[in-house]
Amino acid sequence: MRQSIIRHSLLTALVLCITIFQVYACSCRPPAALTQEEFFEAEMIFIGKIISVEEDLNSSLKTATFKITRDIKVPGAVNEIKIVTPVSSAACGLFFEEGSTWYIWGRNEGDYYSSNICTRSIRLNDQEASTTPRFNEEMEAIERFKSQTGTQTFKVANGKVEGKLKNGLKKGWWKYYDSQGTLYQKICYKKGIKKKEKILAEPVMSPSDM
Repeated sequence: MRQSIIRHSLLTALVLCITIFQVYACSCRPPAALTQEEFFEAEMIFIGKIISVEEDLNSSLKTATFKITRDIKVPGAVNEIKIVTPVSSAACGLFFEEGSTWYIWGRNEGDYYSSNICTRSIRLNDQEASTTPRFNEEMEAIERFKSQTGTQTFKVANGKVEGKLKNGLKKGWWKYYDSQGTLYQKICYKKGIKKKEKILAEPVMSPSDM
């Protein structure tokens, strides 16, 4: 009888642990096909090799220093960059380890750049390749996007944007119009990276966005 109670208690504890893990584990949808606008709005994209990793257990974050081997879209002329991710994969942290090679999409957090499982970041092999079909598809799409030059206009969910491209990257002032055709925002870009912003009006939302 006592052994049965112990087995039941252990089973209950195991189920509870599994339930807690499922509740707190990171869950992300696989990225859809890369769009032109998503590429244009990206703040940092590169392929690089990790040369060091530091963990901060107080903040539950780790910082990987990358040596950039392929600059796809990196602000400034830099050879190395630091990317921050959660320590735990349950918190959507990437498994950064020294010597590994990655295709990274980074987000500007103000004082640093971050990335996580829910981005397009993928670990690559030593030849900077991946068995994940999405990686090759995105490389091909990026080459197409970067081949574009000149004035462009794109439809977005709540209106349109227009401006100039150089080698597939935004340059100069881009204008943002709402669903009523009102110019509500201007953003200045240099090599695809946002440098200045001017808010001119409150955009009118289309019925489908409300």
